Amino acid sequence: MGSIEKRGKGSFRLSVVTGYDAKGKAIRERRNVRVKNKTQARQELAKFEAEVLSGDYSRPTYTRLEDFYKEWKQKFAEDHFAPRTLQEYIGIIEKRIIPQYGHMKLNDIKPMHIVDFLDGMKRGEGRLDGKSVPLSPSTIRNCYKAFNSLLSVATDFGLIKNNPAQHIKLPAAQRKKSVAYTKENIDKMISSISNEPYIKQVMFWIAFVTGCREGELVALEDKHILEDKGTVRFEQSLTQLSGGELRVKSIKNGMDGTAAIPNELMEMILKIKRERKREFMMLRDRWYDPNRIFLFADEEGKPMRPDSVSQWWACFRKRNEIGDIRFHDLRHYSVTYLIQQNVPTKSISQRVRHRKIGTTMDIYGHHIEEVDQLAADHFSVFFSNQNSS
Repeated sequence: MGSIEKRGKGSFRLSVVTGYDAKGKAIRERRNVRVKNKTQARQELAKFEAEVLSGDYSRPTYTRLEDFYKEWKQKFAEDHFAPRTLQEYIGIIEKRIIPQYGHMKLNDIKPMHIVDFLDGMKRGEGRLDGKSVPLSPSTIRNCYKAFNSLLSVATDFGLIKNNPAQHIKLPAAQRKKSVAYTKENIDKMISSISNEPYIKQVMFWIAFVTGCREGELVALEDKHILEDKGTVRFEQSLTQLSGGELRVKSIKNGMDGTAAIPNELMEMILKIKRERKREFMMLRDRWYDPNRIFLFADEEGKPMRPDSVSQWWACFRKRNEIGDIRFHDLRHYSVTYLIQQNVPTKSISQRVRHRKIGTTMDIYGHHIEEVDQLAADHFSVFFSNQNSS
């Protein structure tokens, strides 16, 4: 049930009753419109009533973006993002988004504002380092994700009807350069790693054999070495916050799991495990974390930082002239090696903890096609026999 109230020349207030409170008082939604006459006002009332009764109506909000940002941070972001991602988004919002759009009401932010924001970064506007070159597609995508999160949560909280950033097209992501997988590289790494300290050798072999990431490697504890099953369990990762604090977090995409390892590698790991336990028994109260015994840690139990693994690896590569192979690329080498050994793709996908087998296919499809061609060649023998007969 709706009504019209004339407010002035060409101005009308529309009112729609949506229900009644406990005291029998009508609950109304109102909207002010400017039209020429009452006939047009009735037309607007019909539209407004249909919008309200269909459930598509969103009550206007006068919350500014910078005010809502505090709510987003406290009531959503701190519980939904990993520490490093949260820090990155906070930096983007406070340094890039709030200065431009913080004064605007949430309802006034339109898709074109998001387009202009992204387009400005493509042209190099608003760079924090003072340079005039465009920002990289990956940086632009991260800025979009932060902006989109703000507006998406505002939609979920019922502050705006639709997320204006929802259907914006982003710059194409740059495809990462594929790792140059060669047997020569593997042979050189293996021959060179034997000259490194024992603990570094074990780190290399775990990464190469299991395909784990740096953060997952340094987060390994004694309890994750399952000697009776001959496996290593990956269920957590280690990250370093901007202040230097190390924090254990859940594994990427929540995909924990185990990876079987050779007996020889298990013996190498058990040697380190026994040493860490001995140090723990000696220090006890002075141990970094009384509830955890990290495998790759200093004499007081403090684990290695993930970036320290990459730093060591960079020096190792340089000393041995191995080439442009990152420590993370050992994960790709591990998968590629297994593909070439004709291990089923599903087994590989589970081993490196991809959420979907399609992820493995997307990343390593070209290697899988090469092996598949070799499989096809085996059938040539039947055609050879047919021709000879």
